[in-house]
Amino acid sequence: MQSVGKQKTLFSFFGKLTPGSSKSAHPASAKTAKEQKADSNEEKNCTNEESPIKMSKNGQKRRLTIIESDSECESETNIAKTNEPANEKGSPVSPIFPISKRARLSVLGLDNLSTSTPKSCKKTTLEKFCNRSTVSDQSIEVTTNEKHETSECRSESTFEESSYLNEKDNSYFSSFVADDVSFLKESSTQQRFKHLDFEFLKPEKIRDLNRRRPDDADYDARTLFVPESFLKEQTPAHRQWWLMKSQHFDTILFFKVGKFYELYHMDAVVGVKNLNLSFMKGDYAHCGFPEVSFDRFSDQLIEHGFKVARVEQTETPEMLQKRAHQELLPSKEKVIRREICRIITRGTKTYNFLETEDDNVQVSYLAALCEQNSTDKKNQIGICFVNTSVGKISISQFEDDCDYSQLRTVLASYPPVQILFPRGQLSPQMLNMFKYNLNNVDKEALIPKVQFWTAADTLRNLALDCYFGVDDRGNVDWPKALAICIDQQDLFQQTPKPQYALGISSFGAIVWYLKECLIDHDILRLKNFELYSPPATVEFGKLSSCHQPLKNRYMVLNDITLRNLDIVNFERKKSTKVTVYDEINLCKTAMGKRLLHFWLCNPLCDLQEIEQRQVAVRNLIEQAELFESLIKQLREIPDLERLLQKMHSLSIRAPNTDHPECRAVYFEADTYSKRKVADFVQLISGFAKANKLMQTVCNFASQIHSSLLQALFIRKGGAKCFPDIQSDVQYFQNAFDHETAKTIGSIIPEEGVDSALDAANQAIVHAEKQLDNYLKTIQKRLNCSSVQYLNSGRNRYNLEIPESACKNLNHEFDFRSQRKGFKRYTTKELDDLVKLLAASEADREVALKDIMRRLFASFCERKVKWYAAVENIATLDVLLAFAQYAKCCTREVCCPKFIDAIDGKTFLRLDESVHPCCGKIKTQGDYIANDVLIGSSESDTGQVLLLTGANMGGKSTLMRQVGTLIVLAQIGSYVPARNFTLSPVDRIFTRIGARDSLITGQSTLFVELRETSAILKHATIHSFVIIDELGRGTSTWDGTAIAHATLQYITYHIGCRTIFSTHYHSLMDSLAANPRIRLGHMACMVENESEGADPTEENVVFLYKLAPGACPKSYGFNAAKLAGIHTDVIKKAYAKSMYFARMEKERVSQVKEAENAKV
Repeated sequence: MQSVGKQKTLFSFFGKLTPGSSKSAHPASAKTAKEQKADSNEEKNCTNEESPIKMSKNGQKRRLTIIESDSECESETNIAKTNEPANEKGSPVSPIFPISKRARLSVLGLDNLSTSTPKSCKKTTLEKFCNRSTVSDQSIEVTTNEKHETSECRSESTFEESSYLNEKDNSYFSSFVADDVSFLKESSTQQRFKHLDFEFLKPEKIRDLNRRRPDDADYDARTLFVPESFLKEQTPAHRQWWLMKSQHFDTILFFKVGKFYELYHMDAVVGVKNLNLSFMKGDYAHCGFPEVSFDRFSDQLIEHGFKVARVEQTETPEMLQKRAHQELLPSKEKVIRREICRIITRGTKTYNFLETEDDNVQVSYLAALCEQNSTDKKNQIGICFVNTSVGKISISQFEDDCDYSQLRTVLASYPPVQILFPRGQLSPQMLNMFKYNLNNVDKEALIPKVQFWTAADTLRNLALDCYFGVDDRGNVDWPKALAICIDQQDLFQQTPKPQYALGISSFGAIVWYLKECLIDHDILRLKNFELYSPPATVEFGKLSSCHQPLKNRYMVLNDITLRNLDIVNFERKKSTKVTVYDEINLCKTAMGKRLLHFWLCNPLCDLQEIEQRQVAVRNLIEQAELFESLIKQLREIPDLERLLQKMHSLSIRAPNTDHPECRAVYFEADTYSKRKVADFVQLISGFAKANKLMQTVCNFASQIHSSLLQALFIRKGGAKCFPDIQSDVQYFQNAFDHETAKTIGSIIPEEGVDSALDAANQAIVHAEKQLDNYLKTIQKRLNCSSVQYLNSGRNRYNLEIPESACKNLNHEFDFRSQRKGFKRYTTKELDDLVKLLAASEADREVALKDIMRRLFASFCERKVKWYAAVENIATLDVLLAFAQYAKCCTREVCCPKFIDAIDGKTFLRLDESVHPCCGKIKTQGDYIANDVLIGSSESDTGQVLLLTGANMGGKSTLMRQVGTLIVLAQIGSYVPARNFTLSPVDRIFTRIGARDSLITGQSTLFVELRETSAILKHATIHSFVIIDELGRGTSTWDGTAIAHATLQYITYHIGCRTIFSTHYHSLMDSLAANPRIRLGHMACMVENESEGADPTEENVVFLYKLAPGACPKSYGFNAAKLAGIHTDVIKKAYAKSMYFARMEKERVSQVKEAENAKV
């Protein structure tokens, strides 16, 4: 990274600006003649990059730029803006917006994407664009846009099963045209920006870089064909921008010009619509912002779903002049070299020195998947997901059913924000699953083999790019997880094992994408890989497996269950919905919060591990002094995982590394250097605090009886024990002065830290000593102690000899200069010594220039220790959160007791239990505790609780309550209940709520039956099933029949613990005698209830208490009354209900009489 001095101007290079700009100028722009001359010279250095600096009548310069006040850069806040382009009447003119807000998906992005913009968005944008206020302050003119309601304007992207070749593709362009026309009509705009008239951008003419049209199967929407004739007409800098845009047509270019990032043409329109920027004056779209605001503006676009490319200047004006002289460039070809240093998307954030961290500590996964279909309704799925913020990569391949049950579970546990897939190679069923489960996820189709690599190509490219180094035998030093996937019989190690081929192919897509984003080395060289195996599910038809012993390590929770039970929040933005994660998230560190999220999505089934966590939590509760000390210390530990990834990225950027980031010129380099040093100091301090925390635990070793805590912190040498990092931390604490380094933004290491610097320093000391000895020799020869060295300027170390002693000099002395009473000489020996000193000083400068990176690299060499420490700290943080929840909960809590299911007899018993989120749920009174008993440890009775009750009586809440308490119990937490005893649950199924799926065209009943089908296929005797009012989406008879058959199948064929709620009272009549079914209802009190009475006079008081037996009726008319339905409607409905009841009784009576007559 290179630094240059503060630049006073914002360079622009797209032709001359339209004359007639405002004559006002900021008073601060007034400069002395000397300053103006310096500015003029600085502008001339950027050959052919015209500046928008214009001279006002008073001779002062004014800057025609673009932004409003930026709290992050107060020095840049008073920047004057140009007026908007004016029409013939003199009123402001608004441009035509050529692309939608989802331009990220590439004016053509994915093959199967369509984009639309709501009319409300257009109207809002128009009103806010036109309703501006202009404030005049002396000679300042600043226009300010109100913030756009981006959430309203954001267009939703949906997949289409059809190929790219249809009218929908052309409608992509026509939709933009329609938006522009609409905007023109509303704003009476008459001006068109230049890019709207470029022939190669028109829908009927557009082509990719290889001149393929959108109807071509190999069309690459990421690129754009720009005619050579057009490029020849552009200025060199203009041509530079278009060449980059042709390679990255789907990306917004933040193009560095001086100390500003500028956006042009279609990118500028996106910036104005989404970043509250204003167009600069001219006939082409143009806007921008200062360098120091990059993180804020890039984050806004990325959260809107755009891809952002950061384009940096990779040479200074002086370097340009030197290069132009060497290459004999003509004047019109001189332009500062620029390169794309980084492409950022939702799934590839790394939080480097230019990007400040956000408050969201949760993981944002980038995923890639592919599938291979077979004829037996089985699919092979390969998936890879990467967390770029910490550099962890997971690879998996598994067999799945036609409903993608396991894939849904994986995507629920590792929710992606961006997903890659091979274009044209996914089944229609998979695309439908995308619509239903990944509707809000950014999706990107890659060209098979070219971008979405095969497994063999992936291994070959990994070996060629040397990401992992070589071992002692000269072979690729594959990470352990990847080595397992490679067929060892292949001497070249480029053949994957068949059972991992799809997973490696998906990993290949990730590698290609990381390479496109220029962070492949940052992530892959960490070697942080794992092979992920999703929890196994039972196959339909193998009923014997339903009664197999419980062997899974983790409970299976699919996305439906996680959503229905409100376990975690699936929305990226803050939501008012209260989740279990929100209730028990008392973690103090970011690492702990991420681990808690994983534990909630993957509860344990292993009783031994569950009990280890329970004992650890109990131990922490009992040791109050230890508990308080650890809580206090954890609050001070930063996000070590993300800081480690930052340091790794910085450590691999050696000066000779072929990465554009190493050549980038930053105008705020001092600020960024201070950020790097601050992060490094924070990382060292964080591990010092972590080590202190470990010592705190060890000090209480005699009082800790938890085997888990002992394994994590006390038993040295164990596989999971906290590593010995004390000496490493002390080394880096003493390596340099931390406070001084943070102040000056650079590191001056102590002696013994860096061998190259130490060698240079020793050489300097030796050279200076030789110079001192030589001086003493000359003083002795001339018998004059007044002989001294001249220690400044170019004549450094010249001998300054009094004139009285000069008569004794011989031809060895070479005269250089003189001053009154003294003459200055040098000798050949002295010149050699000075050259030796200069060379040593140059070596020292080289060593210091790269010292920060080498120190970062030295730190990262110990990454195995660091990551082991991070894992232990995160585990302790979550256990402390459980202990704090148990101590602070407003309700009575207990430690769940687990008992193995003997002979398939599973059970669950809750006494005085409440929902874990009851403390944050707004209710009119205290939350009612309930006792629940399902199953028996002694017999096969009561496995199913058939639940009835009045509408709004609390049935669904009770069902969710039991499900969430099971999850809490199996992650090792205490639960809000007086007692909780159960046998372990291997999977929780939920069928709750009535909803259709507009995106996939599925009706309410179909959604219900699809979820029910998954239950019947995959539930085992160890599962827990929640079914809420099945059959409501069809006729009463059909719904009753479906509910009856489903309940019988679960009871007799699966035998798992189930809560089945219904309003079909005929079910109770037919199943009441079944010993495996227990009847229960949510109790209520009814006033003025009598046969034939006015239903509007009834008053139902809900008791929210589970009681045995069936509820006589559902009291639906009471719900109608509470909802405000007119009393006449309710009375007529009640009369019709009584009529239906009489008809039913008569029908039943006739059937019985007919049966008796036959007998």
